Amino acid sequence: MNKNETWKHLGLLFLIPAIFFGSRNLLAEPVNLTNLGVILPSVTVNAENVSLDLKVNVGNDKPSSTFVTAHTASGSVLQRNNLGYWVPWSGKLDELINNFSNRTGNELFIKILKEENMSSEMFPIRITVGYETSSGLKFGVFELVEGQN
Repeated sequence: MNKNETWKHLGLLFLIPAIFFGSRNLLAEPVNLTNLGVILPSVTVNAENVSLDLKVNVGNDKPSSTFVTAHTASGSVLQRNNLGYWVPWSGKLDELINNFSNRTGNELFIKILKEENMSSEMFPIRITVGYETSSGLKFGVFELVEGQN
């Protein structure tokens, strides 16, 4: 599957309503991402101070890059750069910025948010995390929802 086909699948995932999954924290256990994408549980956050990391089980994959993107309720499309800042993103896969996530054994540690004040943001915010290997892109999608976590 090439990047364009993967993007089409990613686009389809954005149409699936998050109401089926409820609001809960991501599991403490590492998640598995797939070439077709996986829908992860929604995460409820206190908008005044948001810190969020994700552990990803990569198995025998050898990730060449990692990425995090966000689609906000107000229509912004952003990506997290390698310095931790959120910058505008065109939506093109070849313009994703490598986050250089840490890997220990078979686990990637992907930093998504660190002590962010998001009280002025509209929720929900759709987050996509992923990594690229020689065989293609693997990713997962979840929503941040405002509430008491």
